[in-house]
Amino acid sequence: MKPIYVRGLGLWTPGFASPEAWCRGEPDAAADAPEVALLSGALRRRATGMTRMAVEVLHQAIRELSFDASAIPIVWATAHGEHSTAIKILGMMRSGEGKLSPTHFHNSVHNTASGYASIALRNCSPSTTITGGVELVASSFLEAACHLETGAEDAVVVLADEPLQPPFDCSDAAAPLALAFCLSTRSEGASAVLTDFRRDAVAPVKHCDRFGPLYVEGGRPLLERIVRRRPGTVALEVVSDRSGPVHCVDLELVGD
Repeated sequence: MKPIYVRGLGLWTPGFASPEAWCRGEPDAAADAPEVALLSGALRRRATGMTRMAVEVLHQAIRELSFDASAIPIVWATAHGEHSTAIKILGMMRSGEGKLSPTHFHNSVHNTASGYASIALRNCSPSTTITGGVELVASSFLEAACHLETGAEDAVVVLADEPLQPPFDCSDAAAPLALAFCLSTRSEGASAVLTDFRRDAVAPVKHCDRFGPLYVEGGRPLLERIVRRRPGTVALEVVSDRSGPVHCVDLELVGD
């Protein structure tokens, strides 16, 4: 794998509206909903909480960069997608006349956030929405790396998930999490570079009690170490029952 430069980051979870705020450990009670300035009008009114936080971190990762946002490939990774909306639809089917809300219906697909962002950015470039378990984060970075290897100068990885809701709730996770990484073949404006994407005998990511078993949390230590300027080998998988090598990447800093 060629070196991949990290040019932008994004993070949102209730109380923390940026990667820097999270890494400082300074919650803000006013940050109870994503700003989501990228969406306006009907898009903003209709967007779900899941879509809002995903689009918010995408915007954080690219808003300071000088490139055509309508031409950048985006990889969206979410284990469960818009499951809250799907649960609402199932409830509508069971009660009353069984009529479904058109808005809920078009918000229930796995690539909902991709659709909203593509409209807002007028982006006709490839947009992939993937799912998975412990390998979700690693798979999304591999997908983005493929874009960069085949001609794209930049690509964005967006990771977003919410705690499972009843009747599927089976964890103590209390908070959703969205992360974004703007990756590039160019070093201009980069804060870090990723090399040697592989599976190795490294410790997987330990879950934070706040997020429980959200698989997208596998990207959290990488973001934290970039912000805190701590190079080294970083795991991209959360703790699981699976044994053996773990997907990881080497992180080097740029500009120090």
